[in-house]
Amino acid sequence: MKKLTLVITLLMSGRLVFAATPSAGTLSSANQTVTWSGGPYTGVTPDNSPLNTSLCTSLTCDKFNLSVQIPSNFYASFPNDEVQIGINWPSSLNEFDLFVYDSSGNLVASSAQSFANFENIDAGQLPAGNYTVWIVASPAVNSTYSGMAGILPFPSIPSARARYKPGSFTFSTPFELNRPTDIENSDGVLIVTFDQDVEPRIAHDPLGNLYVAGIEGVPGGVDMWKSMDTGKTFTYLGEPDGAQAAAMAGATGAGVGGGDEDLAVAPNGTVWMNSLWLGSTTQCISTSGGSTWLCNPVASNIPADDRQWIANYGNNIVYLTYKQLGVLLVGTDSIFVVKSTDGGITFGPPVEVTTQVFGVQPGDQGNIAVDPNNGYVYTVFFDNTTSQVYIARSTDGGATWGLKLVYAEPVGAPILGNIFAALAIDQGSGLHVVFSDSHHVFLTSSKDLGASWTPPVRVNNGSETRSAMQPWVTAGAFGKVNITWLGSSDSNVLDTNAQWQVFMAQTQNAFANIPLFTQSTASGINHIGPICSNGLACASGTRNMAEYWTPDVYLDGNEYIVYPDDHNSNLPSGAARTWFVRQTGGPTVQ
Repeated sequence: MKKLTLVITLLMSGRLVFAATPSAGTLSSANQTVTWSGGPYTGVTPDNSPLNTSLCTSLTCDKFNLSVQIPSNFYASFPNDEVQIGINWPSSLNEFDLFVYDSSGNLVASSAQSFANFENIDAGQLPAGNYTVWIVASPAVNSTYSGMAGILPFPSIPSARARYKPGSFTFSTPFELNRPTDIENSDGVLIVTFDQDVEPRIAHDPLGNLYVAGIEGVPGGVDMWKSMDTGKTFTYLGEPDGAQAAAMAGATGAGVGGGDEDLAVAPNGTVWMNSLWLGSTTQCISTSGGSTWLCNPVASNIPADDRQWIANYGNNIVYLTYKQLGVLLVGTDSIFVVKSTDGGITFGPPVEVTTQVFGVQPGDQGNIAVDPNNGYVYTVFFDNTTSQVYIARSTDGGATWGLKLVYAEPVGAPILGNIFAALAIDQGSGLHVVFSDSHHVFLTSSKDLGASWTPPVRVNNGSETRSAMQPWVTAGAFGKVNITWLGSSDSNVLDTNAQWQVFMAQTQNAFANIPLFTQSTASGINHIGPICSNGLACASGTRNMAEYWTPDVYLDGNEYIVYPDDHNSNLPSGAARTWFVRQTGGPTVQ
């Protein structure tokens, strides 16, 4: 039995109407848990995190003063113990958030999620001192809650739980990547263009030059930009996937592409851009820093492709993967990969990744990535029910593939396809996958080359991101990752008044039993209104944000982000353009 004693006194603030029952409790070696209840509550606290207590009323907030009284050597004697605090309530139609502050007013930890009936905080090994616990209705209708605090064992394995704190990241002022109002081909004739530049991708070369690509849509082509000053300014490069004869001569013209695009850069500075069109994909190569391009308009070797991705291994090997829409294998969708060994000039025959023997029908496919340490190739995808996440791996240069189930959603849970799962490989060959159910972004990681995975853990936290869509993940040193997404305080992603921003969270310990996430906003409002993720089935005006956008970990470990913005671009059409913002301070993933 523990001989040291931890005393936690929970005192109800006198100014609130509803007192906890009981109003105080003590945790000790003899009594290691204390429970209480509160409410009923009816009301909503304005969206804010960290909590602005001045916005609380007796109808929406409950406050406890929590005193931790332990000797200085308590955790030395019991190193596997921590303080855990949680609340639960009857229905997920109501929402409560949970905050813990220290005596200086610093946020120690919080838990604020959507469409759940609980909040849990792993407060860690809280030192002796006074703390304030807030329970906030956000919103609730005639709902009570039950609370618990305890001295409990720290999880011995990854637990699907996390700690959350505000981030200390700083970012530059976002700006739009401009392009000419009218674009001419090599004959001086105006070409087909569309207002939008969406689904942007960003990558850097070993010298620090940045390349950005954004799609206009078929047949508008893909616009590209380059920065040689760490993103302070960008130069427009034109449309590499232009009319093919002109493009091969280094000119740009009417895009044969622009449906989807992807971007990769080799160690020697070679730039690859791949663009989707109705007949195939156009693979463009530049060995001149984007000044001239060589393009192959039938790189995939198969018609009726969708959502292609590219990745390189060294300077000469390029993998192109895509979902093929029921032509080779009638009535089925399959994921294929083609490989180039001559730097992307030509590609070999397609190899099926999701063969019928696996019994898995793929849905939306995420990106492809190659581990530079061993040459293993990975891609991530949902099944066609969007309730299961799979990883495909090749250890023989793309010749054969095996599948691994990463996560299966419980029956009745929200679907996961919002919209692509994304994959990153850190410098220690750790694998990291993120995905979203529209309200939560989840991270799962593997440190054994994909053989086993940590339980998915919620990344986004706080009332300002009750909705979370279009996640992406980037990685640096082993276990260090950044996750970005579009977030809104509105829990209805189709609300016409929903206001969206770019968020970034970081964990320095993705493989920890309880990882810590720090979170900041990286932009102002970039979209107001619904975000539909049903592709061409979306109503007009609800798909301006398209389906994805990507960041990049720069040479110094800071996050460089490109994203769509239709709120500040002020185009008469209301279309979104590509915007850029870069991390300027705070922890990096190096």
